[in-house]
Amino acid sequence: MYEFHGWIVLRYHTHDTNELLEDEAYNNFLKYLEEVDGEKISSIRRRNGLHSWTISGLHNHYSKYVLDIYKWVSENLPGSYGLLYVHNDEDFKGEDDNSNNFIVWKLARGKLTQEKDNYLSPYIPVVEDEYDPSRND
Repeated sequence: MYEFHGWIVLRYHTHDTNELLEDEAYNNFLKYLEEVDGEKISSIRRRNGLHSWTISGLHNHYSKYVLDIYKWVSENLPGSYGLLYVHNDEDFKGEDDNSNNFIVWKLARGKLTQEKDNYLSPYIPVVEDEYDPSRND
């Protein structure tokens, strides 16, 4: 299972003062999103002059496009900031086995970095019980 939950406040620059540039960057994001979010599982809201984008889903397997959206925003709207929480129970990479952990992707000032989660990890036993075949429920 590939579980992901994220949000981004969309800003073309960290000082965010030019409405024309902000609108152009926002429209470019909408065009990009139209190409990659075929399932339409994300949403955008505008409040108090800022655009907020959210995404949440549970896929059977890893879906590259979710992290690709964050990478695109980091490169094209460097004033944006947000978080993406991901749990991928198929994430086995040698010694870096993250299948029992959430991974946090932090977006700030045009940089996307992978961070450790201290709140919901390890998935078992923090979120879910270990499998017990003797349970009859």
